[in-house]
Amino acid sequence: MKLFGKKAVQPQNRVALCFGGGGARGFAHIGALRAFEEAGLKFDVVAGTSVGALVGALYAFGVSSEVMKRYAASLEMRDLHNGILLTPNDPMKIGKVATDLLGGVDIANAGTKFAAVAVDLIEAEQVVLDRGNVGAVVAASCAVPVLYRPLSYGGRHLVDGGLLNNIPADVCRMLGATRVVTVDVNPTRGGGTAGLGLIDVLKATFHIMSGNASTEGLRLSDVIVAPDTSEFLSTSKTGWEKMIELGYAAAMQAMPDIEKQMRA
Repeated sequence: MKLFGKKAVQPQNRVALCFGGGGARGFAHIGALRAFEEAGLKFDVVAGTSVGALVGALYAFGVSSEVMKRYAASLEMRDLHNGILLTPNDPMKIGKVATDLLGGVDIANAGTKFAAVAVDLIEAEQVVLDRGNVGAVVAASCAVPVLYRPLSYGGRHLVDGGLLNNIPADVCRMLGATRVVTVDVNPTRGGGTAGLGLIDVLKATFHIMSGNASTEGLRLSDVIVAPDTSEFLSTSKTGWEKMIELGYAAAMQAMPDIEKQMRA
């Protein structure tokens, strides 16, 4: 585990793949990966936040989009959360997805340089994780406050990186990338609510924070793949196959710009 921010890797001629957060809308990430695979694209650096950290870790270790899709078919949301709001779950339920597919690997050993973003509640700062057990790293990045307990790891209390950096394009550049292709699966971030109930207020609070935490990352991205997943919930698997297809279509539409970045 390592904290970046004050010390960056010297920029090199590398293209990074950045995966944003978005909960269950992250199924669209799988479709984008399928398009990249079909085009034969190989990225030099990968960074992700929340569900983007999960997909990013799998990609960095060479797991194909087809394997991810087969696992997704068997996955139920109750495997990740018991459905009882305001009763925080163990974030390792999400980390288990990574360990099921990868085992107890250290992310420092990934075939493609990878880092995940979390937030340290003690220091109130971003933490960039570029080493450590893959299950713990993914769990930390996905530990949405209230829904999940903070993960105590490496002397820190870690929660979802989306609180501060939902589109970690800056982390890609810290890792030496000169160009960044971002997959952004959450088009409704920043939205508010007219409701005054506790759940409505909490959801709106996180949406607003997520919007603010995404602005800089989008600005630092050279190409943005942005499937419209607005009809789907970030907390439900319903429509997961359609989300995959939307991710694929959005990536194919952006492919000329992506290939241009790869050739630069």
